[in-house]
Amino acid sequence: MKKAYSKWFLTKVKRAIRDYRMIEEGDRVAVGASGGKDSTALLYILSLLQKHSHLRFEIQAITL
Repeated sequence: MKKAYSKWFLTKVKRAIRDYRMIEEGDRVAVGASGGKDSTALLYILSLLQKHSHLRFEIQAITL
């Protein structure tokens, strides 16, 4: 169940990024990371996309 949900969620995120052109080839994506659940989940999802997508982009976590 958990794997199926993860795959479903990742597919939805990929589609939203593509449809709304949120990330394009060669982009550098900065994520404000507070250490909370939301920013940690966002960094995790983006890292999965980075590994399993044809789209090449960089991720940088920004903390204070």
